[in-house]
Amino acid sequence: MTILTKTHVLAVARRAYGADYAETLTERLPDRLDLDNDADNELLFKLGLTPDRLASALGAEL
Repeated sequence: MTILTKTHVLAVARRAYGADYAETLTERLPDRLDLDNDADNELLFKLGLTPDRLASALGAEL
């Protein structure tokens, strides 16, 4: 089981997309996300917080 805290997700989003975007996520994210949970993964996907999208936003080459 891989658990991410809301604080961690917001920090990554802030770094990848900026403070304004991270602020919009504050009310939409639960306190904890379980990466083994399909519903949590679907939420992250809808918010654009997938590994591929984050890597691209952070400037990594795939």
